[in-house]
Amino acid sequence: MVSITLGRELLKKLENLREGEESIEKIIEKLIESYEELQDYIEEKYEKLRRDRDKFVNLEDYAASRGL
Repeated sequence: MVSITLGRELLKKLENLREGEESIEKIIEKLIESYEELQDYIEEKYEKLRRDRDKFVNLEDYAASRGL
């Protein structure tokens, strides 16, 4: 077990996320899991954009081709 010190504002935010008698440890665990899922989602979307980049038109090239 490890102890950490939290400021009052952060502790208050964590307590606002509490569902019922849920522990602060459980809230932090859920936040980390959500963060990891979000990171995976972002990575997946970024890789899809990289794979499909040739399907997109460069805005500057498009504007130049239209004389804009």
